[in-house]
Amino acid sequence: RGAMEIHNVLGKLYVINLLSMDEYLCGVVPSEIMSTWRAEALKAQAVAARNYAYHHMLNRKDALFDLDATTSFQVYGGIAAEKESTSLAIRATSGEIAVFENRPILAYFHSTCGGNTSDDEFVWNGSRMEYLRGVRCEFCKASPHYSWDEKITLYEIRAYLAKKYRGVGAIRGITFKRNEGRVSRVTIVHKNGLLNLTGNEFRMLFPEKKLKSLFFEATKTSDGLILHGHGWGHGVGMCQWGAQGMAEKGARYKDILKHYYRGVRIMHAGGSYAHN
Repeated sequence: RGAMEIHNVLGKLYVINLLSMDEYLCGVVPSEIMSTWRAEALKAQAVAARNYAYHHMLNRKDALFDLDATTSFQVYGGIAAEKESTSLAIRATSGEIAVFENRPILAYFHSTCGGNTSDDEFVWNGSRMEYLRGVRCEFCKASPHYSWDEKITLYEIRAYLAKKYRGVGAIRGITFKRNEGRVSRVTIVHKNGLLNLTGNEFRMLFPEKKLKSLFFEATKTSDGLILHGHGWGHGVGMCQWGAQGMAEKGARYKDILKHYYRGVRIMHAGGSYAHN
C-alpha cells in the first residue's frame, strides 16, 4: 500500500514505503495479535500500536524513516498480513490515541504478564514513566505462556554470554535481584571475573522461547538452573492475553487501555503518515 521513496545515501539505496497511519496499522495489528480475538481486544491493540508509531515519529524527526518493519519497532507484514477483523478494529478507532499530560504515550505491550505487569524502570534502566506502572492482571490465565518451566545449564549460559561478552570463564555463581517478583539485576561470577547485567540484558541473551520472561524463580541443579516462570515478554504496559481476557468479560477497549496504562485519556489525533 501507499507510495515508495528511494533515497541515495552515500551510494546506498534506501527504499521507503510511505503509508497513511491506518494503512500502516492494517499490516501491523494482525502481525502483533491474534486476529480471531474479541473485537474490543483488537481495538485496544490498534490504539496501542498507533501510539507506539506516533511516539517514534515524534522522536525521530531527523531520521530517514520513522519505523522499520521488524520487532525493533513493530512487525509490519504488509497487505499479505491484513485481516478483516483487525482492519475493522483500526477503522473503528481511526485517529484515536492514549495521552498522558497531553502527549502520546509510549504504549509498550507484550504477550502475557503472568499475573502482574512491571514498572518500566525495572526493565529499562533510567526509564520511569508514570503511565507504565505495574498493575495486577487477573485476565491472562488462559495464555499457554501463563506458567512455564525451563532448564538452563551453566554451559548454555556461558555460551550465550560469550556471544556478547569476551573472556567469560567457567561460571561459579549467579545471583538474581528481584523487584515485585521479576528479575531486575543479575550478577554472574565466573572464572575470569564478574558480570553485572540488568534483568532485561540477561533475558535478551537467550532465544525468546528459552527464557520467556523475567518473572521466574530459579532452583539450582548440579549443572545449572531449573526456572519456574510466568508470562512471555518484558511485562511492561498492555498484556495482550489480559486484554483478550478483559474483552471476554465485557470490557470495552478504552477500559482495557486505561487499566494497563495508568492515568491516560483517549483522544483523537487526526491523520498522519508513517515512513516504513
